[in-house]
Amino acid sequence: VQPHTLLRQHLDYGHWYDRVKLSQKEITKVQFASCMNPTAGSFTINQRLQRHFNVFAISFPTQDALNTIYNSILKQHLRSLEGGGVPASVNKLAPIVVQSVLNLHQRVCSCFLPTAIKFHYVFNLRDLSNVFQGLLFATKDALKSSTDFVRFALHECRRVYKDKLIDTKDLATYDRLELEITGKSFDKGGENQEVLPRDLDMEGVMTQPLVYCHFAQSLGDPQYMPVSSWDALNKTLKEALDAYNEMNAVMNLVLFEDAMNHICRINRILESPRGNALLIGVGGSGKQSLARLAASIANLEVFQIQLKKGYGIPELKVELAQLYMKTGVRGSGTVFLMTDAQVSDEKFLVLINDLLASGEIPDIFAEDEIEEVINNIRPEVKSVGILDTKENCWK
Repeated sequence: VQPHTLLRQHLDYGHWYDRVKLSQKEITKVQFASCMNPTAGSFTINQRLQRHFNVFAISFPTQDALNTIYNSILKQHLRSLEGGGVPASVNKLAPIVVQSVLNLHQRVCSCFLPTAIKFHYVFNLRDLSNVFQGLLFATKDALKSSTDFVRFALHECRRVYKDKLIDTKDLATYDRLELEITGKSFDKGGENQEVLPRDLDMEGVMTQPLVYCHFAQSLGDPQYMPVSSWDALNKTLKEALDAYNEMNAVMNLVLFEDAMNHICRINRILESPRGNALLIGVGGSGKQSLARLAASIANLEVFQIQLKKGYGIPELKVELAQLYMKTGVRGSGTVFLMTDAQVSDEKFLVLINDLLASGEIPDIFAEDEIEEVINNIRPEVKSVGILDTKENCWK
């Protein structure tokens, strides 16, 4: 039986049949919401099923709509910083920064198309939102001039777009696109020359290293600031490594330039709301070690599943339930670190996908455990002024 036939049976009659007990099961209080991808999969749907749905076609927002959305977000953030001494030139530059990010996004989407090898070259609104999410890390100390603002925006674009690229040719193409759009948007001889602030210095914009992180000043001062030099970053990371080695199994890491870059990238993701990363590299290249160090810098614990003989879906659910209790009920900041070797069953990825997509994994808790979670979380729900219903506590 095709799945859509079962759906249609419920929509038409409100019940299914139990094929073992040969009894009718009434299904109540259920609503169906579905979606179709306009670029992949099947483009047809059974008309007898479709007639039950209200159909909405949602297209990609226009440039004007995107401009309005992200200008509003960025200007509101800059307005909140105005009392802290952000110069007027930074506010003046905001619309040009938004437009240049949108232009770069368009060029990246058209230049880097997905292939069988580069199947992850998919750029959409989520990437745009990630760029502006990064821009919201900005503090008054990081935006002392319009030059700082442009450097900040360039860095966030590199973290979102450039970090996805996998070969030197694509990286060089991205650098060319970035240079071209930066020149058009911010060069004194470019298309915005009449409205550019006087303190904008293009040589300063391109100064290296262009790396921002939450430990640029020091480990005890978590401000998102630019790194002054590789030597200064190396010194800070050596301190972090020494502190890690005092509390955990010793890691002997060589902190060369690429390794330091990777730590900054991982740490930025861990500091972002709902941040998650897929680290790709050959075995033994230091992915786990750098992730552990980045987590330590962010004051996060590391959680890993423990594989043993006969380990399957039930055991994974038990460990994930423990992780949820640790993070959700006790509020302990934690990094869930999982390697490809720990995926002993491909069905594990279904649970991981649920965790990443919505955070809700079906049947992870028994009924008595759900009541325990709700009772533990109820005081916190009340403290923020939300009605402490079962649904609110669970969400």
